[in-house]
Amino acid sequence: MTSPAAQAEPDERLVARLQEGDDRALTQLYRRHARYIAGVARRLMGDELELDEVVQEAFIALRDRAHTLEEPGRVRSWLVRVTVRGATKRLEKRRRRRRLLAAQPPPRTTTDPVADHELRALFQVLEQVPPKLRVPWSLHRIEGETLPRTAELCDISLATVKRRIAKADARIRAALGREQEG
Repeated sequence: MTSPAAQAEPDERLVARLQEGDDRALTQLYRRHARYIAGVARRLMGDELELDEVVQEAFIALRDRAHTLEEPGRVRSWLVRVTVRGATKRLEKRRRRRRLLAAQPPPRTTTDPVADHELRALFQVLEQVPPKLRVPWSLHRIEGETLPRTAELCDISLATVKRRIAKADARIRAALGREQEG
C-alpha cells in the first residue's frame, strides 16, 4: 500500500523518479491520472470500445518518453495531449471505415438485413484476395493512406502498388457482381 507521503508526492518528483527508471513512479502517476485521462478519452470518442487502449497508449508513451518532458510538473496536460492525438487517430479511422461502407450501395445500416449481407459478402471476398493485393488495397481504400505512402509501407514501387490495388478492385467487383447475380 502507498503511504500518504508518497501519495502527496508532486507529479514533478514522480516524473523525475520515472526518468531514473523507477516503475513504481509510473504506477503512481497512472493511479493519479488514469481516471481523468479515461474521462477525456470517453468524452472525445463517445464510447468505451477503445477507451482502455487509448489510456494504455498514453501511459506507455509516458513511460517511453518521460525523458522528453519539458515541464514534468505538467504531466497531466502532456497525457491529455497524447490522449487527444490517440483519440483523433481512432476517430479518423472510424470516419474512413464509414466512408468505405457508405461507398458500397445501398447505404449500410445495422437494421437492414440486405446491407448486412452485402457487408459480410465484402469481407468474405476480401478473405479470398491474396495478401499481396489485399494489404495495399486495405491500406489505401480502408486506412486512407496515399498511394506513395502505401508503396512505402509495403516496400514496393508506386507502379506496383497501383497495379495491385487495381487487381484487388477488379477481383472484388467481379466477386461481388457474381454473388449478387447468384
